[in-house]
Amino acid sequence: MACQITFKDHWVQLNNRQFSNLIAFAIEVAQASVVDSEVVYVDRMKRMRDECLWPGRGIEIEEDFPDIPERKFWSRIFLDTSRAIFEREVGSHEHTYWQAQAIHQAHSTGLLFECAVRDSEPRWSADTIDRREFERVVNGIE
Repeated sequence: MACQITFKDHWVQLNNRQFSNLIAFAIEVAQASVVDSEVVYVDRMKRMRDECLWPGRGIEIEEDFPDIPERKFWSRIFLDTSRAIFEREVGSHEHTYWQAQAIHQAHSTGLLFECAVRDSEPRWSADTIDRREFERVVNGIE
């Protein structure tokens, strides 16, 4: 069975195992980088995982995440999750066949949340690990 993460006419398609893993990885990344004001978002995602997200039921960003600050948070977290998979910080890395697709799904989900933010704040971009690294390199700080 498959599910989708959607915003308006955009979506990320996943099977149920991929979706479950993506949410678990995102929660793990979030817990490692969360600040006090964001704990409520992680707790809410855990509740959703445990009570609302069943096989075939994905995420409809407009309905499930109506608040812009939470959309911003999850945009950053999903984008950072793609980096964490690449860096082998989350997931089982005994086998690598799953990594490229999982990185794509996490990154695409982060961009989808970013799109949901840009619907009301067109110039907004997530403050991700990759973006900060890029700015350090471009500005010659490294």
